[in-house]
Amino acid sequence: STSNSPRWAIAYKFSSVKASSKIKDIVIQVGRTGAITPVAKIDPVTVGGVVISNATLHNEDEINRKDIRVGDVVTIQRAGDVIPQVVSVDKSKRSKNSKKFIFPSKCLCGFPTKKEINLVTKKTDAVRRCTRGYECDFTAREKLKHIVSKDAFDIEGLGKKVIDNFWELKFIKTPADIFRLNYDKIEKLEGWGELSIKNLQKAIKDSKTIVLDRFIYSVGIRHIGQENAKILGAFFKTDKKFSELFNQKKRKDILNNLYDLDGIGDTQVKSIEDFFSNQKNSNIIQSLMSVLKIEDFKKINKKGKLGNKNIMFTGGFEKMSRSEAKALAEENGAKILGSVSKKLDYLVIGNSKPTKKKIEKAKELKIDLMTEEKWYDLLNR
Repeated sequence: STSNSPRWAIAYKFSSVKASSKIKDIVIQVGRTGAITPVAKIDPVTVGGVVISNATLHNEDEINRKDIRVGDVVTIQRAGDVIPQVVSVDKSKRSKNSKKFIFPSKCLCGFPTKKEINLVTKKTDAVRRCTRGYECDFTAREKLKHIVSKDAFDIEGLGKKVIDNFWELKFIKTPADIFRLNYDKIEKLEGWGELSIKNLQKAIKDSKTIVLDRFIYSVGIRHIGQENAKILGAFFKTDKKFSELFNQKKRKDILNNLYDLDGIGDTQVKSIEDFFSNQKNSNIIQSLMSVLKIEDFKKINKKGKLGNKNIMFTGGFEKMSRSEAKALAEENGAKILGSVSKKLDYLVIGNSKPTKKKIEKAKELKIDLMTEEKWYDLLNR
């Protein structure tokens, strides 16, 4: 299983219902990671019982591939019966005066966007991005929506529309402003009564205490999802140690040590470096930390059979998946590493296609090797 879904299950769905409409305009939206997404404004049409007036166009390459233009008659469907998207263009109904859509090279904030190169595949990303982080007002607003979301601070009463409203009124401009809200000003707004303000106040007060790994996820660093945030939480353990990322000299040492962690690679390390190298990002996160009570990462069971041991896996297992093996190791007090180093206590070798280089390096460093059979015996499996 992944963190969200089982790999062994397949969902069969009926084909999506389609409908035709006309594109009135193509606008640009900016996401919390700076991703520039084109959206088609279409004549309202009912698709699967829902009235659709916006449809995603995904990215610049998708627009060019389908040759989508303003004024085109297009086929719309709800992908997965949820997100409206443009399936195809009826070019027979296209106007002779139609002009090709030129994708903007700048963000809505005016800063040039760029397509990044994937460090793993070495291919250029399909998505254009604004890389300014909190310096871009459009990105900053979307980051606020992420921070108050269910998997982050989970502040009930601060939905997307409320954030948009409070942003326009300049009540909230940075994450720390959420915890310094002037409720007397909110009282004067339409739709806000005594009870709703009291509930919001309580929700914000309750969310001030947050566990370190959840806080790391909330910050909204690109490529750092919930699972990676847990790995980083286990590495830093305390908010004091995490704060060392704000110091340029200490940050360099921390980033080098992150390569040892299983699940953290070049992409994640570079993303963390880019985020904290931006002074405004650092200032905003430090300001947020000053108004919070960040609890230490909940320590792993050190009294387990593998308490305080560093373990690494190589090769496939016959009776369980690698993710299940890692989860079992952590439950028994182990820390999972991603590379062979002197810090490693055991290299567990699966029966299916183990990496020879890792085994040879482990032998050189005189690290204990554990076969798949011994692994099962150790955990009584």
